[in-house]
Order: sequence, then structure tokens, then C-alpha cells
Amino acid sequence: MDFDEREHLGHILMREVFENNFSSHIHDIISNRDTKILDIGCGSGFWLTEMAADFPKPSYVGIDMLPVFPTSTVPSNITFQQHNLLNGLPFEDNTFDFIHMQSLFCDFTELQWETIVYKELARILKPGGWMEICDPEFEFCNGGPTANRISSAVCTYLRSRNVDPLIVQRHRSLIESIPSFSTSTVYHEKRHFPLGSYANKLGILGGYHISKSCRDILKGPIGKIVKLDVDINDELAREFDSHKTYFYVHRFYVQKKK
Repeated sequence: MDFDEREHLGHILMREVFENNFSSHIHDIISNRDTKILDIGCGSGFWLTEMAADFPKPSYVGIDMLPVFPTSTVPSNITFQQHNLLNGLPFEDNTFDFIHMQSLFCDFTELQWETIVYKELARILKPGGWMEICDPEFEFCNGGPTANRISSAVCTYLRSRNVDPLIVQRHRSLIESIPSFSTSTVYHEKRHFPLGSYANKLGILGGYHISKSCRDILKGPIGKIVKLDVDINDELAREFDSHKTYFYVHRFYVQKKK
């Protein structure tokens, strides 16, 4: 499974777990031509192209640090730009009606979350606009020994780089620390993400996605920490089913004060 396939499957799974592509209260603006929507860390643009198909009137912008944007034809109301959020984004204050960011929990250090990320998102979000963050908890529930070894090694590696693998547990307080969100209600949805055939199609696909991701992770520096003499896909599939493994994913969404 290559990068695009894994990213696409991850998008589908997240959509199925939450039963939609967003939770923010934007239904009153999603059909307006002057609505502007930004996807941070858009990758190959699966979320954007699906949103543009479902809601064709807004204009959409996707940004990513890497030029992994689709090369095939995309709707004319989507543009892709290569930027690093940590360097500041080339948008004026109060530009976007909706900002979406998903699965970037490993991309920023704790200090960057605290001092840059949310401040920059708040700056470019319009008063009355919505921001939505979706991230997993990087911990297996009912994990087997192999899954737990991998999870522990990944967490140790991330922390050595000042990245908090459980930053999702701080999202609410970090959002509330931003003045333009401090008096707003931070909505929170927590969903169960099953892994394994015990949970039917969603669990089968989820288990496949995670096992392939773990295999790729072990090809890097973490593979030097975790030495496994088993087929990782087969072993994780067996563990997921026998232990009924799952993890949690979270969505936080908030409206900037008007």
C-alpha cells in the first residue's frame, strides 16, 4: 500500500467513524459562494475533493509542507499551496470561514502547539468562523504484546523529539488559551475506532490500515528499537482479533468570537 492509498484509506476510515467529513456548525454557510475553507496538511487532497463534490459553491485551499498534491484534474474551486504553518501562512487576518486539520498530532512539538499553531489558525480565521481539529489518541486499548511494544517505542521516540503523542488530551485547554476562543464553547466528540475482524468491515479495514502503518514505521529509526521476528501484518491481525483492540479518535471544533 503506497502513500496515497494509505492516506485515502485513513480518510475513509475517519469519515466512517464520525459518519461525516466535519462536525462544525457550518451548514448555514457551506452553500455560499463567498465561503472560504482551508485544509491544513491536506496531503493528496482527498478530504478537499470530497467536500468540493458534496458542497461545490465554496472555494477551497489545501496546504501541505510537501508537494504531494494530486496531479489529476481537480475541481476549479480547489487550489493547493506548499507552505509550512510554522513559518506563518501567507493569508491575511480573518480570511477563512472554516479551517480543518486532521491527524497532524505528530507534526508539531509541544512548544509549537503552545506558541504557534493555534495562534496562527486563530489569526487567519474570520470572526464567527469555525476551526476543527481531529486527532487520535496514540495508545491501543486492549492491545496485545506486539502492538503495545510498537506503541511504546513510537511514544518514546516522539517524546525524545519533544512531540507529545497524547497531545489530543491537551487540545481543549490549548484552544481555550487563545483569546479569540476563550469565551467560546469548545465542542468535543470522542469515537471508538475498532481494529480487527471482530468489528466487521470497519474493523477489518482499520486493522489493515494500522498494521500497514506499523510496518512502515518499523522501516525507520523505530525499527532499530523494536526487533520483531514475526510477520508484522499477521501478528497484529491475530492480536487485534484475540484482544479486541481499539483506540479513540477525537474531534474538537470551536467558533471564533464575532
